[in-house]
Amino acid sequence: MAFLKNYAFFVLILFPCSFHVVHALNYAMFNSPDGNFMLHWTYMNNKLVFNMTCKVTGYCAVGFTETADGRGMIDYDIAAGGVASNTPYLGDYWSTGTSPPPSDAVNNFELVEATEMGGYTSVKFERNLTTGEPNKDVQFTMNTTVFIVWAMHSSSDSNSGLTVRHTSRGWSGREYNLITEAMTAAMTPTTTTMSSTSVVSTPQPGSGSVSDGDNFMLTWMYSNNKLMFTMTCKTTGWCAVAFTTGDGRGMRNYDIALGGVASGTNYLSDYWSTTTTKPSKNENQNFVLTSANETGGYTTVVFERDPETGDTANDVQFMPGTDVKIAWAMHSSMDGNVDISKHTGTGVLPNRYTLVPETGSTSTSTSTTTGAASMLESRVMFSAILTAIAVFLVS
Repeated sequence: MAFLKNYAFFVLILFPCSFHVVHALNYAMFNSPDGNFMLHWTYMNNKLVFNMTCKVTGYCAVGFTETADGRGMIDYDIAAGGVASNTPYLGDYWSTGTSPPPSDAVNNFELVEATEMGGYTSVKFERNLTTGEPNKDVQFTMNTTVFIVWAMHSSSDSNSGLTVRHTSRGWSGREYNLITEAMTAAMTPTTTTMSSTSVVSTPQPGSGSVSDGDNFMLTWMYSNNKLMFTMTCKTTGWCAVAFTTGDGRGMRNYDIALGGVASGTNYLSDYWSTTTTKPSKNENQNFVLTSANETGGYTTVVFERDPETGDTANDVQFMPGTDVKIAWAMHSSMDGNVDISKHTGTGVLPNRYTLVPETGSTSTSTSTTTGAASMLESRVMFSAILTAIAVFLVS
């Protein structure tokens, strides 16, 4: 298996037809304008998992900062890594200015693997969302937005500390919510064609997305025994989603989350309906608001809920394997923070959806001709795919 890890990239190049279709997790992505830096990330099991690639044989570094403009190396949470003398390494740094940043006493970035080949360095690592060190680490929550910055050295490594000044650097120019963008990416199937090998990404179990034109979109992810949702409506009024184990008609037994932004204040309420009359607000509010925003004529609300609440009379209980119909509604201009007016738009999605996967559900990998894909560990295979993409698209 060590041989495969070292030469997985060459397996892709020399035997592209050995596995024609690979199902893999779809990462969120950021590329530098010159194509010399790429960052992929996803969110699962209460962790952020990253893979960064630089067109260097020295160190490769990424930083995250909540500062106003992302400049001046003010409060950068930095992961810098690479391969030195065939040994992978990764360091955790916190910078407060343009001088060389010191290493953190506690390294909260955890190295998974690193490779150096074809003039590129790739480092895969992960981190808990929060670390308990707010003065040394960015604390990632559902409403944390950061600028992404990067730096690299063409040939020098940083295994003994980030003391050698970078040979190139840059910053994202806009802020990213790493968690919500990872959730959205994981729920969006894409197909990338590369030479004669097709890489097909499918949603991981416990995640999904639905939409009704551009009027409504819902994405969700089940992780760490929580259901996390992001809903968007084409409205400046209230936006609502409903779940029911019934047939989806007549608003019978709808478990409703309704929210928006009113006079600059975010709101979210939990309702239960049994008929087409105005629903009643639940005594126990089990949908928990994370964030909301209203921009460009769209309202987006991020919230979460425990799958099972114990309130069987007023909540759908999302047990493993439970499938539901999803409905939506909105008002074009009126908010629902005080009272709700009859919707101006509504719809019921045609399919049924399982939000909490049954125990043991996993993504599958399929292959043709030889079944070579099943011979590779999933971590090795995905790392190799990312490296191959980097070489083909950037070089």
